[in-house]
Amino acid sequence: MYVFAATGRGSCARTTPDRYGFPRLVRPRRKRHRGFASGDLVRATARKGRRAGVWTGRVSVRSTGRHSVATPLGRFDAAHENLRLLQRADGFAYALRGEVEFVE
Repeated sequence: MYVFAATGRGSCARTTPDRYGFPRLVRPRRKRHRGFASGDLVRATARKGRRAGVWTGRVSVRSTGRHSVATPLGRFDAAHENLRLLQRADGFAYALRGEVEFVE
C-alpha cells in the first residue's frame, strides 16, 4: 500500500524577517541549484567517513552545491556530484507500507 503526505512546494518569500517584521536575510532568487530543488528524492553516495554508503532521501538545496539529504536515520550533507536524482519534487512524499492482515 502506498502512503503519501503533502510536503509543500516551497516558499515564494524572498526575505527572512526578524521578530519585528523587518527584513533580516535575503534569500536566493532561484529555487533550483546545480540541477536539484528542495524536496527532490535523491540517492546519495558517501565514499568515506561516518556516513559512508548509499542513502536515499529528500534533499534540501544550498547555492554552494553542498546539499543536505534527509534520510529516515538522520540528516547529512553531500556534494551535488554524489547525488543522483530519482524523482523531482511534486509537493508530496511517498512511501511503501505493508498491509496488516486482520484475523478474527
